[in-house]
Amino acid sequence: MGNGWASAVFAVGVLGACGPEHDPADPAIAWAYGEKLYWSDLRQVIPVDAAPEDSAALAHGYIDNWLREHVLIEQAERNLPDADKDVEARLRDYRNSLIIYAYEGALVDQKLDTVIPEGEVERYYEENGKNFQLKDDIVRVRWFKVREADKKTRDRLDRWFRSDKDEDLHDLEVWLAEHGIPINDSGDDWVTFHALQAQVPVHTDNATDWLTRNEKVLVEDDPDTYFVHLLEHRLQESISPLPLVQQDIRSILLNQRKVRLIERMRDDLYKQALAKDEVGSY
Repeated sequence: MGNGWASAVFAVGVLGACGPEHDPADPAIAWAYGEKLYWSDLRQVIPVDAAPEDSAALAHGYIDNWLREHVLIEQAERNLPDADKDVEARLRDYRNSLIIYAYEGALVDQKLDTVIPEGEVERYYEENGKNFQLKDDIVRVRWFKVREADKKTRDRLDRWFRSDKDEDLHDLEVWLAEHGIPINDSGDDWVTFHALQAQVPVHTDNATDWLTRNEKVLVEDDPDTYFVHLLEHRLQESISPLPLVQQDIRSILLNQRKVRLIERMRDDLYKQALAKDEVGSY
């Protein structure tokens, strides 16, 4: 089938479109195994405002696909066993599943209580903590980077940094502010040790040992010195902190509520149908 033939088909359609809305002729433009494709079918897939060459290309492509599909269908009909060709039951089951899913989804949207109290989350965490093992070492950390050539100044910063006195920490923060040096603080958030290493050049072959031994440490990377305060750490395969898995637990609890709600609705509907003598068994 050439482009010229497709153009001719398009021309027939254009002439038909100029006549009454329902063309009584409605010419057939292709056939396959006793079935015919009519212009009215083709006209639905070709935009009215398409250029003639575009319409011809669309017509050719649509007709070609229609013919190819019917060749495949015919071969399948000839060669497949009858059991494989009986799709009615599968279509019915699929349709029923879609309808049930849509109905239950609508009921869940209307009736599901999505508020999960903190106490419920904490209780689930306490009872199922073993299911939330860490896959990486994680830390909560504060750190800053200083480029300072004067050794006395570095020693003073080190002393302030390691001190537990409020006035020393205050002096340290004032000095950093005066020199425009930011403090990177993860706060209540946890980061993986690998993520920290991407920012601070900590080189170690044993992360467990390094994290266990260190709390406040200086990491030298000439010409910079990194002051790292490990506020808290959790090792790989230990139980994840609650804040990291809080949202996962909420999703689990919400899904459990959803399952219970659907089961209860199904049971209630079934009992109602039995009570009304709408269903039964012989």
